[in-house]
Amino acid sequence: MAVDAIVGNGDTILFWSDRWINGNTMAEIAPNLYKAIPKRVVRSRTVAQALNNRVWASDIKGALTVPVLMHYFRIWDLLDRVVLQQEVQDHFRWKLTQTGTYSSKSAYEAFFVGSIKFAAWQRIWRSWAPLRCKFFIWLALKGRIWTADRLAKRGLQHPDACPLCEQAQETAQHLLLSCVFTRQVWFFIFQYLNLVVNLPTAESSSFSAWWCNTIRAVPKDMRKGLNSLIILVAWEVWKHRNSCVFEGARPSIQILLQTVANESSLWCMAGASKLQELLTRSLVLGT
Repeated sequence: MAVDAIVGNGDTILFWSDRWINGNTMAEIAPNLYKAIPKRVVRSRTVAQALNNRVWASDIKGALTVPVLMHYFRIWDLLDRVVLQQEVQDHFRWKLTQTGTYSSKSAYEAFFVGSIKFAAWQRIWRSWAPLRCKFFIWLALKGRIWTADRLAKRGLQHPDACPLCEQAQETAQHLLLSCVFTRQVWFFIFQYLNLVVNLPTAESSSFSAWWCNTIRAVPKDMRKGLNSLIILVAWEVWKHRNSCVFEGARPSIQILLQTVANESSLWCMAGASKLQELLTRSLVLGT
């Protein structure tokens, strides 16, 4: 729990249920004894009432088994050190802030303690793109799309080499970044749009890192549009790859570029305003 009860006069803190003894509750310190306490007493007995003439001992009901007695003596020893301060009010301290004061921000952040950060989440989920395309690129960055390497690990039928270049084993990073076919696609698209960015190379191994560096190379007002474009191109590369694998199509840069052009127009008409601005601005600057 994120709340500690700090005892002053003991008039408001509950003896059996609040977290007031060294940051613990009675249920945590003496679970066997706690089970022998009636629920109505647990919900009402204050610390001040319990310590007055050791009333807490009379709250115990049922058989005094050995486990109950052991916990009884443990509590007896702990309570010998407790001294109430009649002039001090009880209060509760929020453990997730330095001041001890509750804030909704600290409570929200507590939900993510121990979680794994995904650096590219903003570039994916805050960009305009159909949900299925966002989901695809999210899986691709995590190496979870069904490329040859992943199929091979599970003993499933897979291409012997990349279906687009036939020069290396197919992985998600290779397919979207370092494949010679895909690199030519990125080159022609960025050249057509007059974007000066770092193009992927045969040695490029991280699509996420390349994407991040590419975004940083353009003005801030162009980044959302470029994010949408990168998601679109990666999605169309994947679809083109699937056509080669499952439909017997031949890899064609011209067909893929035309598909990207057609699809980008549809995205713009569907509401990808930042992508529209990117395309318009880039083409105007190039004239």
